[in-house]
Amino acid sequence: MRVLVLGPVEVRGDDGPVSTGGPKPRALLAALAVQPRQVVSVSRLVDLIWDEAPPQSATALVHTYVSAVRRGFAAAGEPGALVTRAPGYLLDLADADTDLGAFEGHLAAARRAERAGDDAGAVRAYEAALALWRGPAFGGVDAGFARVRADGLAEERLAAEEGRARAGLALGRARELTEPLRRLVAAHPLREEARGLLMRALVGIGRQVDALAVYREGRKHLLDELGIEPGEALRDLHARVLAGELAPQAAPAPVAAAPVPRTLPPDVPDFTGRAAVLGRLLEVGGRRHDRTPIVVVSGAGGAGKSALAVHAAHRLRAEYPDGQLWADLRGAERELGAFEVLGRFLTAFGVSGSDLPGTEASRAELFRSAVAGRRVLLVLDNARGEHQVRPLLPGEPGCLVLVTSRSRLTGLAGAVPVELGFFDTGVATEMLAKVVGEHRVAAQRAQAERIADLCGGVPLAIRAAAARLLARPHWPLRSLADRLADERRRLDELAVGDLAIRSSLGVVYDELTARQRRAFHLLAVLDLPDFGWWAAVPLLDLPPADAEDVVEQLVDLRLLDVAGVDALGRVRYRFHDLVQLFGAERALADEPPEVVPEAVRRTLGTWLALVEAGSRQLPRVTLGLRPRLAPGVEVDPVLLAEVAEDPTGWLGSETAAVVRTVERAHELGVDGLGTLLIASLLSSPFAARNEFDGWQRTHDVALSAARRRGDRRAEAVVLAGLGQLHYEKDDFTAALDHFRQARAHAEAVGDEAVLAVAAVGIGTVRRDLADFAAAADDLRAAVELGERVGDRSVVAAAYYGLGAISRDHGDLAQAVERFDACARLYRELDDRRGEGLALRGLSLCHRAAGDAARAVELSERAVQVLGEAGDVLGTTYARQSWAKAKLRTADPTGAAAALADCLRESTDIGDRFGIALATRTLGEHELAWGDPAAAAALLRAALDRWAELDLPLWQARTLRDLAAADPAAADEHWARAIELFTACQAREADELAATTPAGWLRAVRAHL
Repeated sequence: MRVLVLGPVEVRGDDGPVSTGGPKPRALLAALAVQPRQVVSVSRLVDLIWDEAPPQSATALVHTYVSAVRRGFAAAGEPGALVTRAPGYLLDLADADTDLGAFEGHLAAARRAERAGDDAGAVRAYEAALALWRGPAFGGVDAGFARVRADGLAEERLAAEEGRARAGLALGRARELTEPLRRLVAAHPLREEARGLLMRALVGIGRQVDALAVYREGRKHLLDELGIEPGEALRDLHARVLAGELAPQAAPAPVAAAPVPRTLPPDVPDFTGRAAVLGRLLEVGGRRHDRTPIVVVSGAGGAGKSALAVHAAHRLRAEYPDGQLWADLRGAERELGAFEVLGRFLTAFGVSGSDLPGTEASRAELFRSAVAGRRVLLVLDNARGEHQVRPLLPGEPGCLVLVTSRSRLTGLAGAVPVELGFFDTGVATEMLAKVVGEHRVAAQRAQAERIADLCGGVPLAIRAAAARLLARPHWPLRSLADRLADERRRLDELAVGDLAIRSSLGVVYDELTARQRRAFHLLAVLDLPDFGWWAAVPLLDLPPADAEDVVEQLVDLRLLDVAGVDALGRVRYRFHDLVQLFGAERALADEPPEVVPEAVRRTLGTWLALVEAGSRQLPRVTLGLRPRLAPGVEVDPVLLAEVAEDPTGWLGSETAAVVRTVERAHELGVDGLGTLLIASLLSSPFAARNEFDGWQRTHDVALSAARRRGDRRAEAVVLAGLGQLHYEKDDFTAALDHFRQARAHAEAVGDEAVLAVAAVGIGTVRRDLADFAAAADDLRAAVELGERVGDRSVVAAAYYGLGAISRDHGDLAQAVERFDACARLYRELDDRRGEGLALRGLSLCHRAAGDAARAVELSERAVQVLGEAGDVLGTTYARQSWAKAKLRTADPTGAAAALADCLRESTDIGDRFGIALATRTLGEHELAWGDPAAAAALLRAALDRWAELDLPLWQARTLRDLAAADPAAADEHWARAIELFTACQAREADELAATTPAGWLRAVRAHL
């Protein structure tokens, strides 16, 4: 990022100018830019921006302008450049990052060079300083400080132009300087220094008469406008010209034309994609700069860095007519040093072998002289580090350097970074078509895209796959796609001739230290979707700081990618598929047989401890066993502290990796009790977020492990967890089946704790299915078992179910008694979520009893408690209850909005029961407030969802409302509702028998 003030004030990032707001934010930026790395107080900024006549809100406006500038800096890639530091702000930028700082630096260097007699160096520095100007300084900023500073800078700019001319004349360049000096004098006729330089230039080309005329013209301007004679220096110069003491300059001796080297490799004939980055390279290479631009193209092995650089170099040849040089710094067999590369470059410029200097420094000096004043393009391919590149850089503007490297080479000051990723499916398929033929790919497009995806978008892999297809013209594309789909042979298939993913990865693999290699092996074997650096702590048995260092080293080496930043602000990493396969392959080949299982066991044990630490701080959402565990490994306190700080965020970020670790441990045969325990601990966090996939995968692994060991108790625990999973998915048939299987296994091994969980699960599902008699038996059995084994959470859950059954049967007194007992137990257990659900259950009882005000009050309390417990879904249900109770009061304000929110939230997390419930209640709202058509539409939608869930009681309740909203079919709806209510033995059956449809509608409206 650069802050520019020598012209219109603006900020430029890598992709061009970014917005920093209007004139006032630009004035603030300018005020800070003239004092970089210095704190400017807010009061001083107010004075500078408003010329000491600020509005009353000036201080607040300064903070607003700071925010605008910071947004611009963030867009340019430097969000931290504007620092808050009492009593104001500081612009934390190096001189080179502002054109003002760069201008002053070049000007100082030019004057030093002049004093030292280095006129050529002075010319270069003056030209670099002047090249920074884009117009009058501080353009677009109308503030007094900017006008004063702009006037001073304009004077410095004129001085730089005069200095360039002065040094140029000393080098014998009078002819080329005459016209620029004539324009300078015409624009500033009173500047005696410029006029004297023009006189010298004219004398230098043999035009003494014109030089004398320039003097006379200047004298007239001074007398007419200022009433003074020229100064002593100009009068003395005039006298010397009259006396013939200044002789014309000799013409420079002709220089023999040097060879024009052209050592680029052939262009890539089927170059594909990269339009944006190619455009950027062409844009940088196609314009003039005040110094030689360096572009570093970085990326993973096989990403096509060399192909891009060579293709761009061929496109830019016309811009660099004095030569194009290329060198592979990696070399065919070894890394090439700058000494050897400089020898090749100098030879290309015609320096004979006997004249090549014997030291790297001397060769670098000779090379800089050889390219000075020329337009030369250099491609430095496969650089390992900055040390290879620095001696090869030209010393003057006019050249372009393209560097390719796996590393970003951030030590090269001022380098333009170009990060190269992999192709998406479309571009990868296009590349495949260019190599194997458009018709062949077009006829088998789906298989071509499959090949592209299996190659992971890696250009080298795509080229290898294409080469294999060219060698097998009789193969349908599906043959290769099927071969690549087998992970065990994918790397073998992507090796044709010198095109091989293994060879490309092997270059950097061979450079790894022992620690880096082991980290690469074990992280690749674990095969996580993404992970934090901490995963290397148990894998490598390292302290956290060392683990983070080794992971970041793998990133620098392009064996590991940065996946992003998680909700806790931590960096996440991941492997490219092909890199992961290569690492896992090397691990199995190179690591001793005991290393991988031991590392995975340590990791599983660490996950267990961390998941337990996190899940125990969250509300309990599921039934099931939750034992306190000893993980069998010593867990670093730093990791435990991170979990404790934000358990919800930590589990949200890490559960995908936990799930894959559980699966991977099972695949490697090193799972055991830890797998079961992690699966059990994760059930509640998964249920809270409706993350059914991870929940299913961990339990599938745990079930397989339990069955493989023949452990029926463990199998019962997992089956109970699967029952809970299917219940949360509203798949009641599957839930009932799994709970029954859990009960059978628990009975077989005599485990009453698991039996209690299975009983409350069966009773809960049967209650929702309106099988009330059987449900009540199961729930009473759960109470007895829970009390016997001391699991009060099971007792509380059973009381909740029994209370709901009593309410549905019209025994509201008993229902309130059971919900009160439920709430009391949950409070004793310090289970805020359970308490909130019990409060919601009580609110439904009071609503059924006609006490709408009390129902509203209890629902509000439930919303608060569940919100504090962090139960998003439970809070949504409590808000629905609040809205429905509000509909039955004299003031239903807010009910419709609350219901709309409930519907949206249920939809967002895919809760089918919640969607049906909110839809039905919205229908009731429309029915009560006079829009029967809208009510009927909503109620039919809810009815369809209840039928899909196979919940007869809820279908009956919705049909009851639909009868009032749809009079044309009222009899049909009433008949079906009464039939379902009667089958469910619900209290509504008696109510309906005594109420006609018309009377029911009046009753509903009276309630509302």
